[in-house]
Amino acid sequence: MSERFSGSRAGLVAKRTALAVIAAIVIWQILAVNLSDFFVAEARDGNPKSLQTALWWDQRHPVALAQLGADALRQEQPAEALALLRAAIASNPADARPQMDVAALYAADDKAERGDRLATAANTLMPVQYAAQLDLALYWSAREDVEQAVQHLAVALVGGRGRLRETYFPQLLAVAALEETRGALLPMTENPAMYPWWEAFFKYAASNAQNVATVTALVDMREASAQVPLSARERDLYIGRLRKDELIAEAYLYWVNGLEKEDLQYLGYLFDGGFEREIVNNTGFEWYAYPPRNSGIRITSGDTYGIEGDTALRVSFSGKRIRFRHLSQNLYLDQGTYVLSGRVRPDNLKARRGLQWRVDCNAGASGTLGNSDTFAGSGDWRAFAFDIIVPVGCVGQVLSLRSVGARDVDHEIEGTLWVDALRIERKR
Repeated sequence: MSERFSGSRAGLVAKRTALAVIAAIVIWQILAVNLSDFFVAEARDGNPKSLQTALWWDQRHPVALAQLGADALRQEQPAEALALLRAAIASNPADARPQMDVAALYAADDKAERGDRLATAANTLMPVQYAAQLDLALYWSAREDVEQAVQHLAVALVGGRGRLRETYFPQLLAVAALEETRGALLPMTENPAMYPWWEAFFKYAASNAQNVATVTALVDMREASAQVPLSARERDLYIGRLRKDELIAEAYLYWVNGLEKEDLQYLGYLFDGGFEREIVNNTGFEWYAYPPRNSGIRITSGDTYGIEGDTALRVSFSGKRIRFRHLSQNLYLDQGTYVLSGRVRPDNLKARRGLQWRVDCNAGASGTLGNSDTFAGSGDWRAFAFDIIVPVGCVGQVLSLRSVGARDVDHEIEGTLWVDALRIERKR
């Protein structure tokens, strides 16, 4: 019986020893993994030597292998890079980025067909991950396949950080500028809703394209979309670019053609002089109201006695000292003489000099073309009028309401000015 007890005790000790060994191995593996991860993170923080330390703890660490392979690739050591990258892929076959580095190696070594296959496989593994998609864009760009490069860049821009836009918007604009490559942007222009960065790119293109024809081509592509019509913002940006290039006639015609049917009733030399329509603040030929925040200035439409139509303009001031220039409308007037007329009602409007309507040339030339008397005080509705003389070369103009005076104190205004029934007519 003592022998059986002794044998049982020996077996228990053996089991405990085995369990202790297994536990030690597991603890060691956990420690190795954690420490290798720690040294990989340290390498990312700027200590590249930590990658070798990470491999000492875990010789199959996929990130360390991939990073060392990428470093060898940059140092033009293709054989070493290939060995490290293959080891990284074997350790983590789901990571597409080392595969893309191998694909680049193949392409550089006249094995483009193998590289293309590997790039296609990498895209299958990571179809939306922005870093992998950026690698794919760079790969296909090196292969001079603009269409595939743009498609992958488009995906990378969806998931990537804002800095990617600063780097790659100029390259997309270069693609848009050439007729032979512009078609690569068709997936974006047909359905920009799939690409949240599109509007920002269109704004960049409208501001930075060397030739307005590039922006016009993008607009034509967008207008051909059956899925997502050209947005009001895109239209506004395009009109702004036409105005920037002093193509005032083209800007005006494009703006008119984009008006809703119900807005055509407000057309004339001056648009919506009765202030019946909501002010939308675009760069076309409509009212633009932009009082500074916390300025105490309010520009609204409202109902009051003695007006024509349903509403009139109401401009209210709280008494702060601000040079008011914040209500305007771009005009498109041919050479000649015009008269601007309207009605105003100052309501306890306190100002040293008052407010004044003025027309200036803002395209093709400069200078004031005409201005009204000043308005201040209180009173009933009264009519006013003044001449506008448009000289040769002045292809665009702007009407604005502004405070008058050379000294800062002149622009300290309190009270309200009502305006209604503005119109511009050509003198015979």
